[in-house]
Formats: sequence, structure tokens, C-alpha cells
Amino acid sequence: MNALAPQAESEAVVSLSAACKFYGSFAALKDVSLDLRRGEVHMLLGENGAGKSTLVSLLTGVNRLDGGDRFVRGRPAPDLRPSDARAAGIDAVLQDFSLAPALSVAENFGLGREPLRGGLLDHGALHRRTRAALDRLGLHLDPETRVETLSRAEQQLLEIARALDGVPGVLILDEPTAALSHDESERLFRIVDRLRAEGWAILYISHRMEEIRRLGDVVTILRDGRQTGHYRLSEVTNERMIADMVGREMDHFYPQSPHRPGPVLLETRDLRAGPVKGVSIRVRAGEVVGLGGLVGCGKAEVARAVFGLLPTESGRIVLDGQEIADPSPAGLLSRGLVYLPQDRRGEALALGRSIAENMQIEVLADPGYTRVGIVRAGRLRDLTAQLMQRLGIAPAVPGLAVGSLSGGNQQKVVLGRALSRARRVFIFDEPTAGVDVGARLDFYRQLERLVAEGAAVLLITSDLQELVHLAHRAYVMHEGHLVADLPKASLNEKTVVAHAFGDQTHQGNTQ
Repeated sequence: MNALAPQAESEAVVSLSAACKFYGSFAALKDVSLDLRRGEVHMLLGENGAGKSTLVSLLTGVNRLDGGDRFVRGRPAPDLRPSDARAAGIDAVLQDFSLAPALSVAENFGLGREPLRGGLLDHGALHRRTRAALDRLGLHLDPETRVETLSRAEQQLLEIARALDGVPGVLILDEPTAALSHDESERLFRIVDRLRAEGWAILYISHRMEEIRRLGDVVTILRDGRQTGHYRLSEVTNERMIADMVGREMDHFYPQSPHRPGPVLLETRDLRAGPVKGVSIRVRAGEVVGLGGLVGCGKAEVARAVFGLLPTESGRIVLDGQEIADPSPAGLLSRGLVYLPQDRRGEALALGRSIAENMQIEVLADPGYTRVGIVRAGRLRDLTAQLMQRLGIAPAVPGLAVGSLSGGNQQKVVLGRALSRARRVFIFDEPTAGVDVGARLDFYRQLERLVAEGAAVLLITSDLQELVHLAHRAYVMHEGHLVADLPKASLNEKTVVAHAFGDQTHQGNTQ
């Protein structure tokens, strides 16, 4: 581990020294040291299950220390409680927001810190304080608006506004751009830059290397509850950080699948649906075809239209040589096409149900698994065990509720259900969003295997590295239009970005 010397010129707002947290004999965190300093963005990396959430719980007083020391503004804080942390200016904006959807923006902003006058809520003061905090972030919302009507980006900024309404201290952001568009992410980055300049200490959790490089000053890396790396970002390579996360060197991070294209299995011809304006694509057996572009360009809607989730206005959808006149999810699934949406929690999983139930749902009507109305439980158990082993789902407990799994393992369950029946065409929409490095590698291996078995894959991704390295060829969209069809030889980040922004000077790279 490459430790850094303390920065005497920058005050540590909160620190952990050799911190430990145990659950029985299991060490969720062991001997981890961390300083969150004023005017510094501290990146925190690690696979799901590495101990990041446990570390945050120790910083915010949600959990007690089982070993080591905790300091707040230089003073020992062994018994820190959440209320103490908030009073000291230590706040976290997590992936699962803590807002009350039925309450207004102002009511959520002042929750637990309501201004009173004569023992009653001072509505005027609350509105003024809310408006001032929102204006600071450039968020133009009516304080009377119900939170349930806000976009996810607006809800996130409201959470941040709440966190900043107090003593300047520490802001913890957990995967804040996981569901944000490019413009929304840039807005967040500008806010982080401003807070750093104002002297806030920022702990920023991310799996995205471009964000880590764009924002971070230092980085701490966790693996299996241990601290495996601590670096200044100006002095460490991406390869070193990845190796610290997964425990091995990454000589070949992306698989190099051979390109042996077969017949066209999926085709759209002048497809028009919602923001999609006359898109024609072709995906052959035995290849990965990428579909890139900025968030909001229409690439996600292409998939939803093909799968029957977005009404088509005109154009044709052809699957394995047969035109699909009235696409529907049930009909397409029965024809061998499966779509894995970006919002796996909201659209693809029953979070309260078990791993086994989520994986088995599509085969329950299959005669091989149900006969004369009687479920063949043994065969279902065997299927689930085979899929869990193939995908490396952990914990390997079929009865475990899917909602308790990490994001990467939830995505594996979605893929497992897709693999429960024979399928020839796969559409993946942002399959690695919010997924750690180890789970990404597992997904890439499964993608390589599917292509080797002759599947046709349409990969929709905003991750330029994925698009460039995984796709055998790629389409790029801009404002609903298809603007480029790039062969592998022309597939690079600069060209993709130029097309995504509508730069016509790169049109010569299309084929």
C-alpha cells in the first residue's frame, strides 16, 4: 500500500484511525484509516461488499466502532451519533434518498430542523431558507412542489441542499451520477468544485474512472474490508487502482471476442418512436453492436420501441427475418429476444422476492418445469443452481431476497433470468451502471460467451471505454438521429464523442 503523508496545511474534519467493524466473527472493516480534509475531494473505491457502506456508517455515527479511533475536528469521538455528526456538519447523500415523497420541497428541506415561532412552524422562514439553499445550487423549484413529482436529479440536489444547510464540514456522495444525464452530471461536478473551493471536505464514492480523474485529489481503495491503496490521483495509474480493487493485475480488462458475424437476427428500418427519428440498425449473430450517444439522444428509446415498451409511429422491426407487426414483451420473449433495462430495480426485479423466484419466473409455464399444473421443484432448483454457478452470484443462497444483494449481483440475477430459456438476441441497456469492477469483469465474460455461442448482442452504453473495447462495430446517435455507423477500425473515443455532439467533420469515418 502506498500511503500518503498527512497534509499539515489542510485540517481534517473527520478521521478514522485503524477503524474496525465486526459482525460476529466477520470483519466488515478492519484497520482502515482515512482523513477527510477541508478543500479536498477524497475518492473512495471498492467493489460491492468491499466495506464502503460500513465506512460511511462509521463516519456518520450510524455504527459504533469495534476497534480503532474516530476524530471529529481533531477531537476523539468514540460515541458519535447521527445527530452529533449532523451537528458537526457531516452529512451523506446516499443512493436511496431519505426524502418523504408526499411532503413538499420545503417540508423535506426543513425536516427535523423546522424553524419555530411561538412554538409553531414558521412557514415564511422555512420558505426563505429553502429558497436560499436551492438558489445556491441553481435549482429553480417551487418550495410547495411535492417531492414525488421531481426528477431523480432534482431530488438528489434537494438532498445535497439539505446537507449543506448547516455547519460547513463533510459531504458524502455515494454514486451520485448513477442515474444522471451528461448535463446533470456536469452540473453536479460544478457544485463539487465550488464546495471544495469553499473549504468543504468531500467523500465521493464512484466506480467511474472519468469521474475519479475529473474530481478527485486523493483516493482510498478498499477490498474485503481492508484498505489496499491510498494515493494522490496525480501519482497513480488506472491499472494500479483496478488491481488494488480486484486483487490482481488487469492486463486484459476487456475481452477480445473474435468477430464472426452470421445472419442478421435483429433489424430496424427507418424506425420512428418518440424521440427516435428514422433509425435503421442491423445486428448479426456472433457480434456485439454498440449504440452510443449522449444521454437523451434516443438510444434507450430504440431498445424500448423494439421490445414493445414504446409505441412505434412508423418503420419496421425485423427479428430473424420476420417482421414484427405489433411488438410486445411477451411476444418477443417467446421469439428469442430479451431486453435488460437500465433500471433493473424498478423494471426487471421483484426486490422482495428471492433469487430463485426472480430467475425461475419465465420458465414456470414451460412443460419441462411444470406438468399438469404441478411445479417440478427439483428441476427448478437444478436450473437455479446452474445459473448461479455460471454467473458467480454471491451469496449463493437461492432463498435470499434480491433486494438485499449488491447492484452487481442484482444485475447477474436479471441476466440469469434471461439465460433461463434459449435466446438468440440480447439487448443490454447500460448493463454496468452502478456496478463494481469485479462484477463488470463477470459481465464482460458472459458477453464474450454469448457471442461465441452465436448470439446477437445490441449493447447500449454511455461508457465510452465499453463501447470502444467491447463492440465489434457501433452506431452513434445525436438528437434522435443515427449519425454514424463505425467499423472497429474507426471505433475510438474521440470519433464517438465527436459524432455524439453532432460534429459533422467526422462524417468521413462512417461506413
